Order: sequence, then structure tokens, then C-alpha cells
Amino acid sequence: MKRMLLVISCIFLIAGCDKKIDVEIVDNFEDVKVELRDQEVEINNDLLNTAGIVNVEHGEVLTEEVNVDTSKLGEQEVTIVVKNERDEEKEFSYKVNVIDTTKPVISAKDKITTTEGTKVNLTKNVTVKDNSKEKLEVKVEGKYDLNKVGTYKLQYVVKDSSGNEATKDFTLVVKEKVVEEKKEVTTSEKKTTTTPKTTTTSGYNPNGTPSSFNGTKTSKGYIIVVKNGITYIDGIMIANKTYSLPKSYNPGGLTSVTKSAINEMLAAAKKDGLSLYIASGYRSFATQNNLWQKRAKNYGKAFADSGTARGGYSEHQTGLAADICGEGKGCISSDYHNSKGAKWMAANAYKYGLILRYPKGKDGITGYKYESWHFRYVGKDLAKKLYNGGNWITLEEHFGITSKYAE
Repeated sequence: MKRMLLVISCIFLIAGCDKKIDVEIVDNFEDVKVELRDQEVEINNDLLNTAGIVNVEHGEVLTEEVNVDTSKLGEQEVTIVVKNERDEEKEFSYKVNVIDTTKPVISAKDKITTTEGTKVNLTKNVTVKDNSKEKLEVKVEGKYDLNKVGTYKLQYVVKDSSGNEATKDFTLVVKEKVVEEKKEVTTSEKKTTTTPKTTTTSGYNPNGTPSSFNGTKTSKGYIIVVKNGITYIDGIMIANKTYSLPKSYNPGGLTSVTKSAINEMLAAAKKDGLSLYIASGYRSFATQNNLWQKRAKNYGKAFADSGTARGGYSEHQTGLAADICGEGKGCISSDYHNSKGAKWMAANAYKYGLILRYPKGKDGITGYKYESWHFRYVGKDLAKKLYNGGNWITLEEHFGITSKYAE
């Protein structure tokens, strides 16, 4: 836009005399002033080409606003065109430095479970996102042996071309492979026997608790209800050495309320800095029976009965119990009770409806030695009663029932 100041000096003489006019043109334009600031942006992030403009005086920005190309690392120059008050176009520039300081993001399971001798691709289901949009390689760090039963603390590691490294801890659980023992049969037996069957010790009823228990009272006056071979007392399912489950009973894994309660407890433990996980949840009749038979064969019946339920008598088959480990070596062993994880669970499990099922010193009542890792869901009200201020009461004591095999 142009402005013109016309200064006219007129000197008028006496009427009738000639006029004299002087005209002076004065340029009153201000010089355009543009203040720019260099910019820094993460690779592949949005940045407008006008982002570096701090202030413009006495001029108009003509450059169309578009995104700067941030797909490559390094410095680049961005030019801005400004029109001054004389309608003249001038170019100004600043620098944009594209950097990469953002770590990749790893998405993967916190726990992978397999059985000994089974090959497993630990990185198969791991996904990685990075602002560089590079294809990054996932590596596994830590020692583990797929042929050896154990719990291994490992780590996923990913590094981009800028040196940004991300890690994610996970647990690999290698379980014992359950091998079903085959019985050698004679020629005559082959006529009637086609497949080997698993068996438990004598005295087990494949249909669960006998109906003769139904309607009877416990020593504390509770009524025992037996429905389809399953025992209930005051609405609580019971599975111990006295009350068994049908061979066919299968809830399909841990029940939804049990999983929910355990997950709630694990989340609370994590907030307290503890990393806990389910080492063993639901077990079928066959799995439990094979486990007991193997231990009875290797260590004797008495030893097996002291720490392992026979097929049909295990709480694991109910879908309401789980072995929970973490934060301490020797889980599912006599040393685990000294770990931070075991101590935390013993003091907090009841808040989530879970009970320490086999407390210390209660072997003669429950029929099992102290298991600091075995927790059973019973609901928050009953769990709080059984917690008893830290002096755990067993289901057997609470309901007035026994836990002894019939034989």
C-alpha cells in the first residue's frame, strides 16, 4: 500500500499577481522486520513451515502454510517470503533440526509358558513401534533353557538407528512335561484294552463325593450339600482329601471371578513394587493324577500325599485356586515363604477374596504341608474372617470338617 504526503507551499501575492507552488514528496515507509527462531522436531512429527516465525512488523507473510518434511534426520533450511509496505517481496530463512530421541515402544506378553523340550519363538508375538518407522529387530536377553523346568526372568531389547534403546521384562515358565505312563499288555489283554488309562489310588469315586454326605452336618453345625458329586458348605465349594470332585469336572480353566480377583491382587502388588504371576492355575483330573503318580513313584506315596493332591481331590481342578509366584527364588519350595512376594501375599490376599489355603503349622488339619504360594478364592467376606488378623484359619477349621483320604 502506498501512502503519499503532498506538501504544497503556496505563496499568494497581491490579487492579480502570479501564484507560485512548491511540491515536496516524502517516503514514509518502515523497513520490514522479521524475527525467526530455529526449530527442533522429532523425526516424522508434524511441524508447520511457519513455526519458526516469532514476529513480523511492517510486512505480510506470503508463504503458504504447509508441513515441513521431517522424515529424515539432520538440519534443513526453511524459507519464508514476506511482502513489505512497498509491495516488495523478500526472503527470510531459519533452520529446522530433525532429531530422534524417542525410545521404541515394545508390546508383548508379560509371561510365556511352555513345557520342557518344546521349541518356542519368544519374539513371535512381540510388536514394536518407533517414530523412525524403521523395521527393528527384537532381541531376548537373559539365560534360559527350554529343556529344563524353571522360571526364567528375561528381557526384550530393541534399539533404533539413533541409539534409542527400549527394554521390557517378561517371564518364561518352562513346566514339567507330563508323560502318561503306558502299561504293557499281553496278547490276551490287547483284545479288550485299546488305550492306556490313568488311574488314581483305590478309594476314589469317579463321580465325586458320595451322595450319602448330602444333608449331613459338620462338627460346627454346617449343612453339607452334595450336588452332582460336588461338595458345598455354606455356598463354598470344598475339595480336600475327604471331599472329592467328579473325574469329568472341568470349569474350563480358572473361573472368571478367580481370575479377576488374582489380577486385582497382582496389580496391587505391582504398585508396591512386586512382580507376581500365576505359576499354575487350573489342572484337569488327568494332569493332577499323572503328577501325583509320578511323585509317588519317585519319592513314595507318603511324600507325594504330603504336598500333592491325588487326582480328583485337588483344588486346582475346581478352577478356584492357583499357585502364585514372583519376587523371590525357589517358588513352590519350602524356601519361598521368606520371599517378599510370599510375605506380601500372606498379608494382603484376603483383600481380594483370596486365602492362604495351606498355612504354616496346619498340616494335620489340611492334610498338606505349608504352601506359601497356594491361594484359593472364597470371596472377600469369608477371606477376611479366615485371615484372622494374619493368623490364618483354614476352611477345615472354619466349617468343622476333616481332610483325610478314606484309605
